Amino acid sequence: MKELEQKFIERLGYEEADAPVELLSGRAYLSFTVREAGKNKTKQIPMLLSKCPICGQEYEKKETPGAATPKESK
Repeated sequence: MKELEQKFIERLGYEEADAPVELLSGRAYLSFTVREAGKNKTKQIPMLLSKCPICGQEYEKKETPGAATPKESK
């Protein structure tokens, strides 16, 4: 994603380019615009992707510090 941001800046002359990446996990996301039945108001719902939308490689699962781990079976 950083490479694509840089290409937007260098090749297309933009001053700034920000990819849709969630800061804590580093995963890309899609933002869907939804509207409930019978209402005119819309809202954005982001969805984190499990794979890179560019290369298709799965994101690495990061361990959360202090998270409980499954006990080993004997």
